[in-house]
Amino acid sequence: MGAQERQNPACYNDRRGLFAMSSSTTPARVLRKQSAADLYRTDGYSWSVQQADALRRRDFAAVDWDNVIEEIESVGKAEKREWRAYCARVIEHLLKIEHYDEATEKVLHHWSEEIADFRQKMARLIKDNPGLQGEYDTMYAEAWEDGRDYACRRLAEYDHSNDSSLTKKQARLGRDRSLPQQCPYRLEDVTAFELRRDTVPNHDVWPASVVRMLNDRLGESYPVRHERTQEQEFDWGR
Repeated sequence: MGAQERQNPACYNDRRGLFAMSSSTTPARVLRKQSAADLYRTDGYSWSVQQADALRRRDFAAVDWDNVIEEIESVGKAEKREWRAYCARVIEHLLKIEHYDEATEKVLHHWSEEIADFRQKMARLIKDNPGLQGEYDTMYAEAWEDGRDYACRRLAEYDHSNDSSLTKKQARLGRDRSLPQQCPYRLEDVTAFELRRDTVPNHDVWPASVVRMLNDRLGESYPVRHERTQEQEFDWGR
């Protein structure tokens, strides 16, 4: 590499590098040659700049309506996915607390603290996006499926590491049989906040079966608020 090339790395003798540099210096000509739909597929950033400009100028003929609508909808979907992900992690930890007898006090405390963090994030999402309250049924049902699957896999890993005679497949099948097929937890006991009023988690709130485990294993005195059995159908607490 020569002295000039060392001073300006973008000018090194590589056809791809030269092409990238020249294309970045002439975006206007490139944008004019591409339709908005093509630009959406090849350069999302430039598409967003172009569409924002068209909307500001009220140039509705230049708006790529199908993709603009899709992007707007994706904002709401992202919020739902985020809430569902946090809820699934809470469910995963609740199941591990309840179904992993070998968990040490240190591990149980760690899981409890992580649950508190996830609950706080769930509450913040609801506070910032109150429209999500109308999506509880769907979000919670999907979070249960994900959370149960996470717990099943993690518990199977623990079982396999504790008993080398178990194959990973055997451990997974065993945990799949032992964990409840339907959600045994009330939504309010998972979120720890009132669904349509208060969005500040009360971290003394737990599902009844988890309360008994924490009280027994950690010497806590959490109150048992609701009793539930696995045979009961989903009850979202409304």
